[in-house]
Amino acid sequence: MKIPKELLYPAPFYNFLNYISETDINGPILDCGSGGPSPKQALFVLLGFDTIGIENSEERLQMAQDYAKQNKLDLHMRIGDMRSIPFESDYFGHVYSWNTIFHMNKIDIKKGVNEMIRVLKPGGLCFVNFLSLDSEFSNEGEEQNPGEYLQIEGDEEIRHTFFTDEESDGFFDDLEIEILYKEKRIFKKKFDERVMQDAYFDYIVRKKKS
Repeated sequence: MKIPKELLYPAPFYNFLNYISETDINGPILDCGSGGPSPKQALFVLLGFDTIGIENSEERLQMAQDYAKQNKLDLHMRIGDMRSIPFESDYFGHVYSWNTIFHMNKIDIKKGVNEMIRVLKPGGLCFVNFLSLDSEFSNEGEEQNPGEYLQIEGDEEIRHTFFTDEESDGFFDDLEIEILYKEKRIFKKKFDERVMQDAYFDYIVRKKKS
């Protein structure tokens, strides 16, 4: 039996959902970086969650809207910048960012993490992932600052920012959160006839209740 591709999602999302299932926090879920040809917001909508997405690229926002139309899904998303999330504090039950935040430099990544925690309700969960320096392509392209590279993908120049095992923890140091889960994923995959090693840090953190 062929499984429809639109029903398949990366395993870390199901881990995040498992943690969400163990909370009593209500409220909508925020997807930071919700654009692209395969919006992950769809998983939460299919499961009945009230989900809102922000995306700072009009082109990628249109891709996601086209996907929603093709698959008859009601996805709610708008132009927005995760460095200055256009919602009030303590608004969302849970927040996540998948394969997005590391396309910014380290200063802006810190702003993004701070904003995700700001709009999160006390007791709510945040999922975010970072690139590890153990990724095979971590030293390719033009280095802008330590760990920050401009790399060519197709005909685009895209920023990738990489971190050591300890460095990624630092983005949470001054925030009222507790780290519930951290995983370092290292795997190999074939990409354009080249087998490459990718490495990521996945975090699930909870905003402390006052």
